[in-house]
Amino acid sequence: MTATAARGEVGPVASHIARSAAKLFAERGYDATSVREIVEAAGVAKPTLYYYFGSKEGLAQALVTVPLAGLVDRLKGLVATEADPLRCGEMVLEAHYAFCREDPDRARFIYSLLFGPQRSEAAGELEPFKTELAVWTDAAVRRLAEARVIDVDGVEAFGVAFRGLILASTLDYLYGEKPLGPDLAHRQLRGILNGFGEGGAVDGPGAV
Repeated sequence: MTATAARGEVGPVASHIARSAAKLFAERGYDATSVREIVEAAGVAKPTLYYYFGSKEGLAQALVTVPLAGLVDRLKGLVATEADPLRCGEMVLEAHYAFCREDPDRARFIYSLLFGPQRSEAAGELEPFKTELAVWTDAAVRRLAEARVIDVDGVEAFGVAFRGLILASTLDYLYGEKPLGPDLAHRQLRGILNGFGEGGAVDGPGAV
């Protein structure tokens, strides 16, 4: 993979190739998709793909590593800088949803790696991000507990429900064509807090 693609600094041609590949990877699987099929779908020559990505493996890295690193940075920044823990929780949900809306085929490809054969050549690209995504998503939940928005004893259960919302909502969007509207994160967080909130915390200052 070239240094340009590795940094995510790609132009319209590289973006078009990547989107074409993501669609094929999501539909057929990474291992079952050949370079020939990718360039035919993208309408480019093999040397063009190799120029931008170096190889099929480099293309997969560009579709997984750079975008997921950006999502991790987004979550980390929200947890570190958003003063209102309620707003932080809402924005963490929205960051996951925006990631899927931005490129649904790329998200489907990532899910195919997550739930597909672990021996797939590209599956290893996910490993560095699984823990980090969980760490920063859970950190947003802990901030709610620290602010006494949720009961400290319910942090683990709330975290499971919170992550479940992300998984169910994104899968419904990607495979069930259910919308991920811009107000969904707001409504979902309010709804889940009705079950886990302490007293009137949800309706107090800074409420979602």
